[in-house]
Amino acid sequence: MKHVVAALLLIATASVSGFQCAAPRRLTNRSHIPLSGPKPFHLASTEADSENESVVSKAQEILDEFHASNLPFRIVVIGNGAILETTSKLGPKSKSSVSPKTGEKLLTFASDDASFEFHVKVDQICKITFLSTERTLPDGNTKVLRVSRFLNEKGDPMCSLILADSSEDAVKWFDKMAEMNGQEVIL
Repeated sequence: MKHVVAALLLIATASVSGFQCAAPRRLTNRSHIPLSGPKPFHLASTEADSENESVVSKAQEILDEFHASNLPFRIVVIGNGAILETTSKLGPKSKSSVSPKTGEKLLTFASDDASFEFHVKVDQICKITFLSTERTLPDGNTKVLRVSRFLNEKGDPMCSLILADSSEDAVKWFDKMAEMNGQEVIL
């Protein structure tokens, strides 16, 4: 009976257009507390989701930390023949789902009005790197870029998240992420 109710809730949720807010869901296999910002939440939740909480991958945990940080990032998405760049926070909305077309797990970060959506095929992420690199600006000054790259199984970049905030708190957050996860995370 539980599965029938869960399936009906899932169908009802899928048939509603837009995002729905639900209570925050606690990730049970996390070994640490989010570093700053609000806790991640999911827009739609069913009993089936609760049963699958332990299936949160390391890639999803890291992306949830980016969302929870509430910091702005330069988001660079590399596709076949195109590159998309924008600067935004990951959220405020976050949703984990399964693509009805491909069956792949998706993590979606969206603005309140859904005018901005960033979808990540989490299971395609095979490596995440954290690096800080110094760049010389046209005026001769230097700037440190704090970059997280998400790579697929071929080692090709799927996307990069470049910290767009250079405040002391933002730098501490990034350094803590690199310290907790290492410079390179193999998934």
